[in-house]
Amino acid sequence: MLINDRIYGEILISDPIIVDLVHTKPFQRLKHISQDGATHFLQPRRNVTRYEHCIGTWYLSNKFNRPIEEQVASLLHDLPHTAFSHVIDFVVGNKNHEYHDQFIKDIIIKSEIPEILNKHNISLKKILNKKNFPLLNNSLPDISVDRWDYYMRDGYNGNLLPKETIELFIKSIYEIHEKFYFKDIKIAHLFTIMFVQCSILFWLDPASHGSALILSNAIKIALNKNYITEDDFFTTDNILFKKLIDSNDPGINILLKRLNPTTKFIYAPKSDAEFYGSNKPRYIDPLILHENKLTKISDLFPELLEYFNNFKNQYKVLGVKEISS
Repeated sequence: MLINDRIYGEILISDPIIVDLVHTKPFQRLKHISQDGATHFLQPRRNVTRYEHCIGTWYLSNKFNRPIEEQVASLLHDLPHTAFSHVIDFVVGNKNHEYHDQFIKDIIIKSEIPEILNKHNISLKKILNKKNFPLLNNSLPDISVDRWDYYMRDGYNGNLLPKETIELFIKSIYEIHEKFYFKDIKIAHLFTIMFVQCSILFWLDPASHGSALILSNAIKIALNKNYITEDDFFTTDNILFKKLIDSNDPGINILLKRLNPTTKFIYAPKSDAEFYGSNKPRYIDPLILHENKLTKISDLFPELLEYFNNFKNQYKVLGVKEISS
């Protein structure tokens, strides 16, 4: 099976179990789930899907010859994502952006996936426990295949990371004892600084928060008036959006009309903000092989700790408002 990926190029998937899983209905659904949430309505270039991100996460796992169970878990890790991804977290009030995670077992069990896993002698129980796979599910500020792929993918799609830089990162990261690390301090430094910039430009930007606010408010109205149910969260972006349109509710219509490229948001203080709330400032403090031992880059360059802290303090709570175009 060949896939033409926007950042990795032509990917050959030859393992039968991976091919089988990619063709399942739950995985194919991810082609219709936007990774950005609602930002693509305001900025159409932000068009990454959960499908391509999951393929990319598997690709990195496979590149490092991880056990097949870990490769499967990497491929399927975003399977339960709702329509419009983390927008639904705003709807249900999940501040950790983890609402979808609780549904992965049900979604897998109700699909053809258990039969495929059984056919290939893969334990479903092991796959469902992400703690079994630290390179997929470690904690910030470490590098994981999940974090690594969405960083490079969003960075490339947002014209921040050229392919040459992405290729440099891929060639420069190594693995030992289930930890990723760099040998070259300069490349590690570049990876670190650019990750923070990616956070600011693509995950903590006013357009992301403003569009999520608009769409989540529309979905809340639809939910409260029984135009939709929570089951609709697990359809696709287009299906859920069509239900919002078909409701022909005046309040929903006003909100949806704002979801277009002419709508602009800026940061705003609490007193002037349309949206104001806590956020998730993400940064990476990678390991470097230094004097034959693995050391955090911030231990070698303590000024980075101040850089990280300033970043967290500035972006841990954000307010945004719409401005006239």
